[in-house]
Amino acid sequence: MRTARVTLKDIAKECGCSANTVSRALRGDSRLADSTRTQICETARNMGYVPNYMATSLRSGKSRMIAVIVNDLHNQHYCDLVNRMDQELRERNYNLMILCKQLDESLAEVLIHKAISLSVDGILYFPGVGQGHYLEYMRLNHMPFVLLDRRVSDTEADTVRCDDEQGGYLAGAHLADLGHRKFLFLSGVARSSSQIDRLNGFLRALRDRDIPEENVRIVEGEVVEEALEKHNTWELLQPMDYTAIVSFRDEVAYPVMIDLREHGINIPKDISIISFDNLHRENPTRPYLTSIYTTDSSIADLGVKMLLERIEDPSLPPRNVILPVQIFEGGTTGPAAR
Repeated sequence: MRTARVTLKDIAKECGCSANTVSRALRGDSRLADSTRTQICETARNMGYVPNYMATSLRSGKSRMIAVIVNDLHNQHYCDLVNRMDQELRERNYNLMILCKQLDESLAEVLIHKAISLSVDGILYFPGVGQGHYLEYMRLNHMPFVLLDRRVSDTEADTVRCDDEQGGYLAGAHLADLGHRKFLFLSGVARSSSQIDRLNGFLRALRDRDIPEENVRIVEGEVVEEALEKHNTWELLQPMDYTAIVSFRDEVAYPVMIDLREHGINIPKDISIISFDNLHRENPTRPYLTSIYTTDSSIADLGVKMLLERIEDPSLPPRNVILPVQIFEGGTTGPAAR
């Protein structure tokens, strides 16, 4: 039994020719006789030969591999984006490598180093707050990259994200204009710029309508994530001294909706709920939910486009694309209950 991978030399020995002839045949060199190319290619296939693309990339300087460093693959929002990016890259003859932080930002540096060490051609990166120093690793190694779905303060880099501050404002204005005056805000983790921007936009909408900030009970994102992991989101909702819930993301809003309905609370007659991401759009089996969103494919498509342009021309000035957002009316918000 073989204990090492099949090499060009192994195929050459089997075919009675040189390794260089094998290499030319596998590249489809038309200067070789058709019968020679056919024999070598069939032999390589029968022997289970797989090209060593790492060696090829060292010779060419291109791996045709793009790394995406993502926060959490349990979150359907990220899965939808990664799936779209994979489709876009395949159409352009690139492969996608997925590296996941598992909500542990201490892994960010490790994964950036890993991607660089594997000689990828570029990195699509979902950053956390205060990670500007990590970006320097990519710059110092002349690694093209694009920041996705989040912003990093005090740094200039190619970025594609939605307008989270405006999204928060739309949520606040929508609920306030329905007569709501007391709110529960289920936050995202503090290391997310989206959490900061969505909350700021929400509070700004309330200020514009003379609703005091004291009318909002804010649950920290780390507390929300722990409750979600323990399947105990009901405790987050106590005491129920509000008429509307704002959830940082749909992945939290859905179990909250289940809790409310299991306890006989009508949505939206008794309590309204609004969230972000509109996961129903990509997965129609999900229940309807009023949600703020931008077109996910726009973030993925633009991110891939910008990265490939950066690979082609590293001298391009940094570009910052902020996509508009809108409300999907899923029927979970209504006039404030008396």
